[in-house]
Amino acid sequence: MCSMYLCGHINSHMAKKKPKAKIKNVPNKVAQSNNKTWIWGLAIAVLGFLIYANTLGHDFALDDFSAIKDNYVTQQGVAGIPTIWQEHYRFGYWNSAGELYRPLSLTMFAIEWDITPDNPAIHHFVNVLLYAITGFLLFLVLSKILKQEHQLLAFIATILFIAHPVHTEIVANIKSRDEILAFLFFLITLHLIWTYTHRQKIRYLVIGVITYSLALFSKESAITFLALFPLFLYFFSPTTWKQIGTITAVLLLPAVVFLLVRNQVLSGFVTGGKVNSVLDNLLVGIDNPIDRIATTILLLGKYLWTMVFPHPLGSDVGYNQIPATSFGDWRVLVSLVAHIGLIGVAIWGFTKKHLLSFCALFYGISFSIFSNVVLEIGSSFGERFLYIPLLGFTLAVAYGLQQLFPAKEQGILVANKLTLMIAGALVVLYSIKTIDRNTAWKDSFTLYATDIQTAPNSAKLNYHYGLEASKKGQNSTNANSKQQYFGTAKAAFNKAIALYPTYGDAYGQLGLTLYREGKEQEALKNYEQSVKYKTNNALVYSNMGIIYFQKNQLEKAKEVYLKAVSIDPRFVDARRNLGAVYAMQSNFSAAIEQFKEALKYAPNDATINHYLGSVYRDSGNESAGRPYLEKAYQLNPQLRK
Repeated sequence: MCSMYLCGHINSHMAKKKPKAKIKNVPNKVAQSNNKTWIWGLAIAVLGFLIYANTLGHDFALDDFSAIKDNYVTQQGVAGIPTIWQEHYRFGYWNSAGELYRPLSLTMFAIEWDITPDNPAIHHFVNVLLYAITGFLLFLVLSKILKQEHQLLAFIATILFIAHPVHTEIVANIKSRDEILAFLFFLITLHLIWTYTHRQKIRYLVIGVITYSLALFSKESAITFLALFPLFLYFFSPTTWKQIGTITAVLLLPAVVFLLVRNQVLSGFVTGGKVNSVLDNLLVGIDNPIDRIATTILLLGKYLWTMVFPHPLGSDVGYNQIPATSFGDWRVLVSLVAHIGLIGVAIWGFTKKHLLSFCALFYGISFSIFSNVVLEIGSSFGERFLYIPLLGFTLAVAYGLQQLFPAKEQGILVANKLTLMIAGALVVLYSIKTIDRNTAWKDSFTLYATDIQTAPNSAKLNYHYGLEASKKGQNSTNANSKQQYFGTAKAAFNKAIALYPTYGDAYGQLGLTLYREGKEQEALKNYEQSVKYKTNNALVYSNMGIIYFQKNQLEKAKEVYLKAVSIDPRFVDARRNLGAVYAMQSNFSAAIEQFKEALKYAPNDATINHYLGSVYRDSGNESAGRPYLEKAYQLNPQLRK
């Protein structure tokens, strides 16, 4: 049965009924059509894999460090999985309370780490593969929902979705697998409940409950799917409101279970409580409520424009790249008109079940949680937030092309040539942009060095650029290159501080860069400024301890190291250094305590094992220290010398 909008708005040429004598041929034609659907779906999947193939050799970047590279729980491999499901998302990276609970992607990262430790290639491969599978499933699901005679619409919408450059952050940044998994399980669930409405077999609904649960445990934003499932059923199926309500009520069960589990894991934190930083969300720093609303509308308009014209792209456009604005800004007014238009289209076409109404509603619902309108989130703008909402845009584009250039027959190969040419041109341009943008995600330094060109006034981007440049300088063996990197780092940190004068982290990293240049006194001055603006900066206290230790001011070093481990009890470097101070003071029991505590979080650290074994030996308990020394020598044979 064809839904109202499909019959009335997409295909005005109703198919003539075939003579009864030819009915026996229909199954063969249906089978041929289904085969073609699979072929077209595979073609989309191949495209999705190919345009991201140049990420397979990339390193870790951006949030990959907090989720994988520097996450001690993930690095436990399969053994860390129970902890992953019992703690917040970044538990293995920092000691602070967390507001995110996404155990499924972390579980996959842990398994992959177990298979091949510290190898970003396996993680990138899985991301690209899952993205390709998503393209395949999206086309198959849309083909089923939109009916076979509208396969061209499904094909154009899907291939534009897969090729669109706005997805580069999702696929190239390994951490964003949570988004890929959530949408993948959404599509599977949608397929299952759609099949249930047609076959009325309860097993499809039961499996759908399971797959929706997996979507929720992939990313919290999957809670919005509770509104998307009935949206699809209302617009594209003859399902009654009662049936839609029943299905939605059943799917509400896993959502409730997820929220209860999340509430338990996060110790009561469900939707709020964290104070966001203006560096992450520029809206936090706007005191005037009217200007805050205006700036929010401006950012919403930027999201729309990024879908239409995805250039330039960037990993961060936060404070103060986009300054606060007012309703006197013409861009705010344009954005306001555009969003009023979207609301109008959604309302106008709702009872008609018009596709454009569906597109507007799909975009609005799936994007709502990221808009900073429903609730304040930890970011003012992020391309990754458009991952699922983009489908509403590509469906609207596909529909517009078909309306502008109608064809006498329905089908991918018999479509109007202008439709295929324009869609093909968009796919080519999108693919070129995607492949090119992928190169920026090679590693963190490349990413920040690229993005600083288009967002020079982002304080946070300058900070991260300086951080990576300083690391480059530290690792460089060429004296000239070392100084060039350090110079770049200092300039970036100073720019970050100029943009945000109380930027404690920037002062801390500027101090570290100066220390690496051998300027200890200047470094200390910046460290002191850092802890003035960020009193809980454990890293800076630890770095201060290094300078005091080298000056043989052991009591002063012990003081700041104790401060560091009190702020972050899992700070391995601080505990190792504190243990060294105790050892030099012949306080062997305290040294042993610190080294053992450090080994809880870094069991394969050769230096800490060596220190612990040596302290046991020096304290007269050589037998207790021997296993640690042997492990240290096994991890690093150079320590035997």
